[in-house]
Amino acid sequence: MINKNATNPAALRSRKALATALVSLLLNHPLKDIKIEDITRTAGLSRQTFYTNFSQKEDILEHALNELFLMFTGSLQSLPETINKMLAVYFEFWSGHKKFLSVLFDNQLSYIFAANNMYLFKNEFSFYAKNVSNSQEELPYLEDYLAGLTFHMLRTWQQNDWNEDTEMIVQIACRLLKGDIFNGKEL
Repeated sequence: MINKNATNPAALRSRKALATALVSLLLNHPLKDIKIEDITRTAGLSRQTFYTNFSQKEDILEHALNELFLMFTGSLQSLPETINKMLAVYFEFWSGHKKFLSVLFDNQLSYIFAANNMYLFKNEFSFYAKNVSNSQEELPYLEDYLAGLTFHMLRTWQQNDWNEDTEMIVQIACRLLKGDIFNGKEL
C-alpha cells in the first residue's frame, strides 16, 4: 500500500529511490531472496522510510508500474486513430521498458501488469473496443480481449528473449485481431 501523501516531494523521491533500488537488485536476485534491508541499504534510505511509503516489496513494483502506465498515457497527445496505430504506440513504449517487464514476469508478478493493462483497456483505451462493438453486451468482452492480447503478446515476447522487433510484434497482433492467422476473415 502506498502512503496517501502522493504529492510530498520527499516522499516522491523516496519512492523513486526505493523502486530504482529494488529493480536494480532484481536484476541479480529473485524477489523472494531480497529483504527490505537490502532495498533500503541500496536506496540509501531507512527502514522507517520504506514503511512510511510501502507495506511490502511488491508495492514498490506496483508503484513503479503505475508510474510507467501514467507516463505512457501522458505521452499520448491524443489517442491513435486506429487499433493498428495504437498497437504500434503501445508495443513501442513497452519495448523501452523490457528490463522492468522481465523483472516483473520472471518474479511471477505479471498479475500486477495484467491488472494495470486491464484498467488501461477498460478506461483510456475503451474507445477501440467501442468502435468495433456491435452491442453494449459485447463491449466488456472486447475490452478484455484487447487487454489480454496485448498482455500475453508482451509476456510471450519476453519469454522469447525479446527476439522479434517491435514491428513484427505489432504485425502479429494485428493479424490476430483481424483473424488472418486462423481463418483469413476480416472482423
